Amino acid sequence: MEAETELKSRVPREREGMTLLAYLAGRFRYRTAEEWAAKIRQGSIKVNGEAGEPGRLLFKGDWVAYTTVLREPEVDRGIRLLHQEADFLVAYKPGQLPSHADGTFIRNTFIQILTERLRQEGWTGFVGLVHRLDRETSGLMLVAKDRKAQAALQRQFEKGRVEKEYLAVCRGRVEADRMTADGAIGHDLASEIKIRRAVVRPQDQEDAKPALTEFEVLGRGREASLLRCVPKTGRTNQIRVHLEALGHPLVGDKLYGRTDGQFLEYLRHVKAGGDPGWEGHLETRRHLLHASRLSFLHPGTGERLAFECGMPEDMRLHWERARS
Repeated sequence: MEAETELKSRVPREREGMTLLAYLAGRFRYRTAEEWAAKIRQGSIKVNGEAGEPGRLLFKGDWVAYTTVLREPEVDRGIRLLHQEADFLVAYKPGQLPSHADGTFIRNTFIQILTERLRQEGWTGFVGLVHRLDRETSGLMLVAKDRKAQAALQRQFEKGRVEKEYLAVCRGRVEADRMTADGAIGHDLASEIKIRRAVVRPQDQEDAKPALTEFEVLGRGREASLLRCVPKTGRTNQIRVHLEALGHPLVGDKLYGRTDGQFLEYLRHVKAGGDPGWEGHLETRRHLLHASRLSFLHPGTGERLAFECGMPEDMRLHWERARS
């Protein structure tokens, strides 16, 4: 018998006063309003522990819980430990593996799989993310094994002391050898997708944040280019947003360089238990972005450390085909 799982969402200030049905249909658009209404009638939705009604008004801070049989998509579990010390480690995260619990991914995540592996090896202490990579982005991840070290390393990210480099395969032939994108990033107000970001004018959005990314062309094909990407700031989806703004979105990106309808179609596919690779719809099973270099200060000694990780096989094979 399959076990049920309870997924929770806390109502933010801007959605206060909405009905339960409107909240679910607007916030989680991978189901239609009719489908959410059916889930409410089945008793699958609770508000603050009580069975919900479609017309129930919600308040800021309310907990909306959804009970379901969780069928998590398969993930690439090929995590590799590249460096390990008493209070931190550096590991390779494959693409198609979420950094942490998100949506349909609860157990099949980088931090959960890594923690289970460390437990099997006898580690009983703390294990915590210092930063994250998007689910489909492969590459270097820094993980703390001590809360004090975690706080110290996170401060480095916040203060811009961590140096990061990425490899990306983008759509189209980029003619310039080097490009700089310095557009501020904020919410994409023209999109219905809440998580979508865009380059915006700071005077149009109070919460827009300055962002700077440097790009260098490493290779060109007829319909794709290989780039070295150096983000100088750390905004959400920064490289992906800047590449879309430059007219060269990532190969395989499902959110940027696509319409809202295409992204929602993908979400419905995954929520229904479909293959996250979305075979037949995209050039590749994942977007081709790889965190190839990470440099930071040792949380104990202050020494600068640097780690590198070459292009993964799936990305290499696609690029070899694209450039020929």
